[in-house]
Amino acid sequence: MKMLIFLFVLFFSFIMKAQDLHEDSAFVAKSFKELAILCKKVDFADPKVQKYGVFYNAAPFILYMGNDKKRAWKDFANYLREDEKKGVDEVCLKINQTVNQDPAYKIVQYITQTESEGTWHVLTITYIKKGVEKKAAFAFLKIGNRFGLGDVD
Repeated sequence: MKMLIFLFVLFFSFIMKAQDLHEDSAFVAKSFKELAILCKKVDFADPKVQKYGVFYNAAPFILYMGNDKKRAWKDFANYLREDEKKGVDEVCLKINQTVNQDPAYKIVQYITQTESEGTWHVLTITYIKKGVEKKAAFAFLKIGNRFGLGDVD
């Protein structure tokens, strides 16, 4: 009987973990798609674009990766700070030079990997650039109830 209960608990835990992974993968993909749109479709009529900068809307999707150890990998970028603005702009330019070159890009893989910063949620995306299929990996960390992009390979 104890073995049956143990197997039931193990099975239930597996199902719950699989459900969490499925939900996380959907949220990561949604976050990536929103970020890619924000990087690609800048509304130059928006007065905040003139005031703050071209990619100010993307900052809430990108992790802070600076020297402040208390914030690194634990907070989102602050576009009002010049050094963080530069990082956000670089990420958006990288997205625009890769997957945003192909409106039919495809998310082909989702994996998780635990590192010292936490659990990375990695999307591998294929896209066509100048007639050649390319791949890029976008790694996200969960901060609170949102996912933030922390690395692009």
